[in-house]
Amino acid sequence: MRRLLVSLILCVPTLCTAADLPSWNDGDTRTAILEWVAAVTDEAGPDFIPVAERIAVLDNDGTSWCERPAYGSTAFQVHLARSLAAEGKIDPEAMPFKAWFADDRDALRAYGYSKSYVELNAAFAGMPSAAYRDSARAWLDRIRHSRFDTRLTELYYIPMVELKDLLQANDFQVWIVTGAAQDFVRSYIEGAFGIPPERVIGTWTVPVYGEDTPDPTMVRSEVQTYNGHENKPAHIEMRIGRRPVFAAGNSNNDQAMCRWTVTGPRRGLAIWIHHDDDLREYAYDRSTDTIAGLVNDHPGAWHVSMKNDWTVLFAHELK
Repeated sequence: MRRLLVSLILCVPTLCTAADLPSWNDGDTRTAILEWVAAVTDEAGPDFIPVAERIAVLDNDGTSWCERPAYGSTAFQVHLARSLAAEGKIDPEAMPFKAWFADDRDALRAYGYSKSYVELNAAFAGMPSAAYRDSARAWLDRIRHSRFDTRLTELYYIPMVELKDLLQANDFQVWIVTGAAQDFVRSYIEGAFGIPPERVIGTWTVPVYGEDTPDPTMVRSEVQTYNGHENKPAHIEMRIGRRPVFAAGNSNNDQAMCRWTVTGPRRGLAIWIHHDDDLREYAYDRSTDTIAGLVNDHPGAWHVSMKNDWTVLFAHELK
């Protein structure tokens, strides 16, 4: 085996007990998480991490909530673009909008995915930032998941909610670090996952402040900064100013963030959420080779099997 089985959990009774992470099956990964939390919060231990340095970063799509069959952020922006097309503000026959509206992945690939996302986002330039977030909340209140027939905001994984709560109970500052549109995630994250909007780092659109009306305005520009791959640790440094000690991701898009976390001067821990449960959710391994490699190579990185490590995924399973 790549590593020895983790020893018995040595927990501070009021902070970490056998009752923590109740939706996680007993096993190496759950034990490793609980042992790590106990070790880094033990003031008398060699791995103690001061409260100010307890930074945890969680990816959103596919790590904290369900990302299939479509990314919520992208689905909302396509919906919003349709509204602009209906108002005559964009040409629905022009690329990439024609491909977005037809969900033509081949056409988007041929046009260039990165360019397609940038131009989709640029269509909302001049829209008040608050109006964009309001539209996102209204859309999320209406839309239902095609398979589970529930609101997307109810598809946060219960085991990740428990993990987030455990970290916060032990004085960790938990951030969402995602490739999704930052304002979209900020629009709902506090009510759905208990993370305040100011602790979201996503792909952001530069806002523009203006005083050419009696009331100052804040609108979206065309300038977008992508938050994925190597940009994640760079933006963590820029926005938080501290190196994380805990990270969670589900794809190669999160590998750099996880590697940055486990190779720091403090004892770090990272987990890879592996989608291998097609009965309760979806099974897929798209773009996971490098994050799987990190788990294989580094003792501080652990594999989470959704099928084997989680007893329940969603709240609707409990009804």
